[in-house]
Amino acid sequence: MKSNRLAFTLVELLVVIAIIGLLVGLLLPAVQAARESARRIQCQNNLRQVGIATLNFENARVGLPPRRQTVTPFQGWGTFILPYLEQTSISNMYDLNKNFYDAANAPLIRVKLPVFVCTSAPSTNREITVIDQMNNSTGAIGAAGDYFAANSVDAVWWPAAQKAAAADTAECPALADNARRRLAEITDGTSSTLLVAEMAGRPDNWIKGRRADSNAALQWPNWWGPWASYQSSIYRTWSADGLTVNGGACTVNCNNSWGIYSFHPSGANVLFVDGSVHMLAIGLDREIFASIVTESGGEIIPGGAF
Repeated sequence: MKSNRLAFTLVELLVVIAIIGLLVGLLLPAVQAARESARRIQCQNNLRQVGIATLNFENARVGLPPRRQTVTPFQGWGTFILPYLEQTSISNMYDLNKNFYDAANAPLIRVKLPVFVCTSAPSTNREITVIDQMNNSTGAIGAAGDYFAANSVDAVWWPAAQKAAAADTAECPALADNARRRLAEITDGTSSTLLVAEMAGRPDNWIKGRRADSNAALQWPNWWGPWASYQSSIYRTWSADGLTVNGGACTVNCNNSWGIYSFHPSGANVLFVDGSVHMLAIGLDREIFASIVTESGGEIIPGGAF
């Protein structure tokens, strides 16, 4: 007599479970890669919007927005381009005649603006308490931004023959303090001069993909972090482990205290003055790193360098 088997044997069940586990193990990296690819593209789109807004500002105001306003009322570059980012509701209420952390602006700078945030960056702990430097007191709470302009580029590692010339250009990034720089002043070319780059993850200090136990070493987290604040930094190189500033040739994704930093595994997104967006790869040559920051250094950047 024939008997109909109505259940799996234990061995068959274990084989099926093993096969399912193997398939999940094969698919999970692909799913994670697809998600990161989508986040990277969104980050690039954010920077393109910032680039278009900046060029529209330049066209309307005959000059690029100030990198920061270092005399009262204190402002960062992000506040100047709000009207050109389709942020009408905020820009109509925002008062440029008052400090970015003033009580009148406080509710507005706490609003998280997706255009200033990379979706690959951690989503928790993204609010920052601003310190009123004039009165040494706690000011408003600002929503973090992940994109920074360059203040300058540190050239301590340049060859001696270049240091004299470097001193004249190292302090000359695309955006100027307290002034609107004309595009004609960017003699290195708008397609070769960096405007804004990722420096993501604040107010936490991130080093080579790991969050530091303390934020004590983080450069001015109270004024360099909220999207409405200064949002600019000296770009510096780091040791290979990301712990020693100016200690080596690490240029991208080393330490988010000084320099270009993202949560993309292969590099960091940057915006050039002409509105183009590129990804600077980990391991970018430090001379090229310095050259793209200065707007009038006269450096020649080889094709395919970034």
